[in-house]
Amino acid sequence: MNNEEKPASMCGSQRPLMCSLSDSCSGPLVSTLPQSSFQSSSQSSASYAAHNGKLNRRDGAGGWSPVVTEQEPWLQVDLRERMEVTAVATQGRFDSWDWVSSYLLLYSDTGRAWKQYRHEDGSFAGNVNSEAVVQNKLSHSVRTRFLRFVPLDWNPSGWMGLRVEAYGCSYKSYVADFDGRSSLLYRFNQKSMSTVKDVVSLRFKSHQAEGVLLHGEGQRGDYMTLELHRGRLDLYLNLGSPSLLVGSLLDDQQWHAVHVERFNKQVNLTVDSHTQHFHAKGEGHSLEVDYEVTGGGLCARGHRRVTRRKTGFGSNKLGGRGVSLRLRGVNPCPWVFPVLQGNVTFSCSPPQLVACTFLSAAGSFLSLPSAPSPAGDFSARLQFRTWNPDGLLLSAWLNPERRGLELRINGSRLQLTLRGARPRVDDGLWHSVSVSASNQQMTLTVDGITAPVLLFQAIYESSCEAYRLIGSSSGFYSIDPDGSGPLGPTQVYCNMTEEKVWTVLAHNGTAAVAVQGSSLQRPHVTRFDYGASAEQLRAVVTGSEHCQQEVVYNSRTDRPFSSSADGSPLTWWLDRDGEKRSYWVGLLPGVQQCSCSLKENCVHRNYFCNCDADGDAWYTRPPPREDLLIQR
Repeated sequence: MNNEEKPASMCGSQRPLMCSLSDSCSGPLVSTLPQSSFQSSSQSSASYAAHNGKLNRRDGAGGWSPVVTEQEPWLQVDLRERMEVTAVATQGRFDSWDWVSSYLLLYSDTGRAWKQYRHEDGSFAGNVNSEAVVQNKLSHSVRTRFLRFVPLDWNPSGWMGLRVEAYGCSYKSYVADFDGRSSLLYRFNQKSMSTVKDVVSLRFKSHQAEGVLLHGEGQRGDYMTLELHRGRLDLYLNLGSPSLLVGSLLDDQQWHAVHVERFNKQVNLTVDSHTQHFHAKGEGHSLEVDYEVTGGGLCARGHRRVTRRKTGFGSNKLGGRGVSLRLRGVNPCPWVFPVLQGNVTFSCSPPQLVACTFLSAAGSFLSLPSAPSPAGDFSARLQFRTWNPDGLLLSAWLNPERRGLELRINGSRLQLTLRGARPRVDDGLWHSVSVSASNQQMTLTVDGITAPVLLFQAIYESSCEAYRLIGSSSGFYSIDPDGSGPLGPTQVYCNMTEEKVWTVLAHNGTAAVAVQGSSLQRPHVTRFDYGASAEQLRAVVTGSEHCQQEVVYNSRTDRPFSSSADGSPLTWWLDRDGEKRSYWVGLLPGVQQCSCSLKENCVHRNYFCNCDADGDAWYTRPPPREDLLIQR
């Protein structure tokens, strides 16, 4: 992976994605496939199985037919690899009255998430008898691995019968698209290797401001991570240096080029021709990123690096929903093959949202039609970003009183106002005013005319940083991490004495607990109560730039990696998602060793943990810091 001749380039083409189809891209793709490549919703019997559905073949009953009670029939073909499909063809079942007269064509890269091919007439024309071949050329080719034929109509005097073929050629994509729960994984099966020079090159585009682009880690704890945070790019290396932050507004659905070069302790990070240089301060000069490399996200739990955001896009997993990477078309690690985790597609998905940029406050706006509501109901949803502290975001007229609603930024905060419902009061006459407030709504009545106004400001600030900005000093505060959302406030200690503000979540387990008489039948369990719900804790962690935690376990002669009858370790802990963990600081999940093995300073060379040596000395084992908020 890391050498000058073959740079560590998970992704990295400097040229646009270009594909050309010649007349030769019309070869048969189905006829040579094995039986295992065929699946179906059902089959009338073994002789009507899906693998009998090859064009011009007479195997079995001469084609595929589902059971007569099938409500949603389909025949599926796995092309074994991603292919460029330019045409499809169908036949009925050999020497029978069974054929399909119209059908839909679905395609997928994974066999789980399907897309319908958009044909001019909606569906494809099928057969009028059992023997004639009807071929449909695709107006635009599709790049896919799986095809699914879905019958819509069939011979009314018979039943469904189908034999199929697809035509096209091999295809290699330069692009991979990820949904936040998916990634490309390269895992190495070789001895450890150490490098003094690394080169990583990739191109990406995303409409999400948070997500992991590339992560690599080694067998002995080294790591390298590239991730988006608040629309900027972070680079993490365990060479004794803080993360390096480059770029701005990189979640703009445009392609961005990233190039990382490291030689010994000198690191250069380039994003779109803008380069940052820094010199690592650690003692080491080399990296051992020789265990695995993932692109597009981290779908497996327990990875070593604590990145800024442990919570992904609605999935509690790191990843880049809507992130597309541009690949070179060659395997960056020729001795291993990538493993697709989750729904990886090899084409850029169209953006779900289209952004509009307004250049001036006076003459630049977007007007949208809306159907009038007799009851005056109104609903709108939008996303925005701006550097301006003041400006109008949205305005609308509400029926039936023709009240004007305005949503604007005023002094860098959102303000919602209702206009037109309040009469003028500068006429020298007496006016009656009534104000009432309840929960998040305030009602103002002037001369019998009532106007409800929503209150959006929370009672408590959302973070310790917000308290610092209003001049507060260190101390205990109640914070509301989701603002005016459904979560209530929780008490924390805000430490504002350092350059960065720290939010301290205390629990009930700060004192040492003696463990005696623990057994498999009655294990000792220590539980930690943080005085807040799991949702509140997750909201605090998600809104933080960095989180860390230590729970120290002191022991002697307890043999932590001695196993029970089912092979599970006798000592373990639960992370914030309730998952059982048995590894300790500096190690990878599943590695039954202590940190002394990683540092090669264990007291006894025959043991990978000092506690396994049955000595009388006390030893300390903290769990890794990346699995935050330990439950027990």
